Formats: sequence, structure tokens, C-alpha cells
Amino acid sequence: MRGIQGSLLLTLLLGIAGIPALAAQTAEADTETAAKAALEAFIGAWNTADNAELRKTMNFPFTSLFPGGAIVARNPEDFSTDYATMRQRNDWTRSAFDFETLQILASSDDKVHAAIDFRRFNSEDEPYMQGRVFYIITRRDGHWGLQMRTAFANSLAAEAADGMEALEGARQTVLDFFTAFNAGDVDGVTEPLNYPHVFVVGAGVSVAADASAASVRPSFEGMREAQGWYMSSIDSLEASYISRNKVHLDLVFSRWYPDGTRYMTVPALWILTRVGDHWGIQLRSLMPATLGDLVPSLTR
Repeated sequence: MRGIQGSLLLTLLLGIAGIPALAAQTAEADTETAAKAALEAFIGAWNTADNAELRKTMNFPFTSLFPGGAIVARNPEDFSTDYATMRQRNDWTRSAFDFETLQILASSDDKVHAAIDFRRFNSEDEPYMQGRVFYIITRRDGHWGLQMRTAFANSLAAEAADGMEALEGARQTVLDFFTAFNAGDVDGVTEPLNYPHVFVVGAGVSVAADASAASVRPSFEGMREAQGWYMSSIDSLEASYISRNKVHLDLVFSRWYPDGTRYMTVPALWILTRVGDHWGIQLRSLMPATLGDLVPSLTR
């Protein structure tokens, strides 16, 4: 009897221990389902060719990122799609996502990074354009909507000579940023950025028009006082997409106390673009910290 009771107790304890993991898995599944629903709503509204309906599926400010720059619609009325030109030039009638190709690259309670294949069709229902598009989908005030998009043709093109050159330029830019950051050089931190610069922490979004914006000028003294910050390190840096003028980098960085204790580790996506001859960080999207608590007001 004692053995049976012990077995039952062990089973109960193991079941209780598994509850947090099960709850986390359920929350993650719910988040990913909400993100998929947001994409379905977006493509449905897109095909109505009604900008007012389309704006309802987005969160603002909304950013369209492309090689060489970015367009930011700060308010709903700032965003529109030129359907008339699409029809005139390409005989466009509808677009479609291939949800079998949907990849959830990262997710949290209020943000999802996702990539999916798309096609555009003409009046003969023939595809005339196809590719892959990356979205950041956020929950703001209870509303799941698209916050950022950027299209690309391949998931990775590092074999090409221009891809290797792009990757080298992007990585060096990130290193320059961290070097300036650890030196407490505010102007040095703003130089490796491209503008408008978009910074996403949770579902919060800030857009800096230029290097004078407070959101890209860290208060290093404030970080030392509030967090005891001493330095930051790059833990991992991997490319998930490379083209001649745009690179997606999956980055994990940590913050450290002076005694060598790591107190915060943050996974992130940084998108870098080449504008003219200048490689710069155009967008930073930070996921929840795995050590410590990320302070949303900080600019890294």
C-alpha cells in the first residue's frame, strides 16, 4: 500500500510540475492561432480592394520595409494601397497566402514573427507574381494586427557573392553598434542605424525619424543606475535572410553586471538595409528576456 501511495504521490507531483509547461504550450498555440487569424483577415481585406477595411487588420505605426529604405504609416489614414495601378499594370484581381508554408519564427504573448508565401493573380486567374513575405504581428489594446512587413524571394542566399558581401557589411554594422554601446557613445550608437528606424519591444513601437530622436539615444547613466548595467554582449548572430541590400539577423544579446554576472538575455530580430553605400540597422524587434525583466523604456 505504501508503495502504491508513493507511486500515486509521484504521479501527482509530476503532473503538477508539468502544468506550467503545458500552460506555456497552450498560450503559445493560442498566440500562433491569433497570428494566423490576423493574416487571414489581412488577405481577406486586401482582396476587397478597400483600404478602409485593410487598415482594420493592421496596427499602427505600420512599417513597410524594402531594400534601401522603409515607409512608415504612423496613423491609419497614412496607409493606402494603390489598387488601380496594380490593375492597370498587371491586371491584378486577387492575392493569396499559402498557409501551408506559414512559419512562426518567434512568438510571445503579444508579438509574433512570421513568414509566408504569397501569389498575385490576374483576371485569367494566373499567378503573375510570387514570393515570400515576413510579418511582425502584434496585439495592441486586445487587437491582433500586422505591424510590419517586408518581402523577400529566398530564405537564404549566402552562396552568392553579393550575399556574402551583404552579410559581411551587416555583421560589421552590428559589431560597430555594440562597440559604441559598450563605450557609452550615444552619437556612435546612432551612426549604424538607418532611418526611419523602427524599434519594437513587445507590442510597443517607436519610430525615429533621425538620429536626434530620444528613442535611439540611450541614457547609459540611467541604465547604470536603474539596472547596474556594465556591458552588453552578442551571444549569437545568425542570418535568416540575405539579399544584396537587406539582411535579417537573428540575434541573442546579454547584459552584464560589473562583477561578470549576466542579468538579462534577450532574443531579437534585427533587419539591416543598405541605403546607398551605408549599411544600417533599420528595425529591431525584441522578444521577452529569458533572464531578468526587459525594461520597455530602454532603447536597446
